[in-house]
Amino acid sequence: MKRHLIVVVILIAIFLLSGCIIRKNNQQDLILKNKKILFDNAHSQTAGNADWTIHGGFSDFANDLKNFGAEVKEWGNDETGSNQRDDDFPISYDILKKYDVYVIPEPNIPFTKEEQEAIIQYIEDGGNVFFIADHIGADRNNDGWDAVEIFNGYLKGTHIIESKNIYSDDFVGKLGFRFKEKQYSESPITKIKEHPITAGVKKTGAWAGTSEYIIDNTRIEGIIYYNRDTWGPYIIAGKYRKGKFVAIGDSSPIDDGTGAPGNKLYNGYDYGDNRILMKNIVEWLLE
Repeated sequence: MKRHLIVVVILIAIFLLSGCIIRKNNQQDLILKNKKILFDNAHSQTAGNADWTIHGGFSDFANDLKNFGAEVKEWGNDETGSNQRDDDFPISYDILKKYDVYVIPEPNIPFTKEEQEAIIQYIEDGGNVFFIADHIGADRNNDGWDAVEIFNGYLKGTHIIESKNIYSDDFVGKLGFRFKEKQYSESPITKIKEHPITAGVKKTGAWAGTSEYIIDNTRIEGIIYYNRDTWGPYIIAGKYRKGKFVAIGDSSPIDDGTGAPGNKLYNGYDYGDNRILMKNIVEWLLE
């Protein structure tokens, strides 16, 4: 009789635990429902061999967000190949404030000062941004600027990156971090801290990326680090005034290998736990 009672108690406990897990998963899935997510496609995201758009190399990521109920749009329409023209309207605060998350895939032309100010104000007022960089020297349209320099706000060698000083021409530096002027490759990357973004994530990778220097560690934390201690954080998460942001040092983990004919792209999105990682990033920004 006692044995039967124990079995019944165990079965009830399993049932209740399963219910809790299901409810938690359902709540997580609902985070994206009806949320508005804007991808930037107005800063040469299709330059050279890249196709960092919701129709190209980032299409699987965009489709995953849509499948969980999010409304995904893009700002701009950078054409591919010889048809590419930088003729898109600048991003503005009035546009950004209509969206819950703004994703910036590896830009290749600089944001104007007005655009930078609009993005900072958007975060200050409760907006959320996902900054996706690449390695130093990834100047895909040969205009003298790469994503590291564009996000930092100035060309390589202009300032000391690993400095607590805030420079007048800092872009993301105003949020409390900078991208390092480096190039790193490592896979798998397994130095992962416990964080809502890393739930279910055991490994990721970087294929010619960079890392971040954290200026203000009271508001920003590294959540995934390169295995080599001296390289620093690969992914950081931070808060600024009412908003949040996440920064990653490489576009490869989001690249699903699709793009314009002739582009040499590789599927990093299905490597390791990158698919889970990217969804977690957006969900954390929305929470």
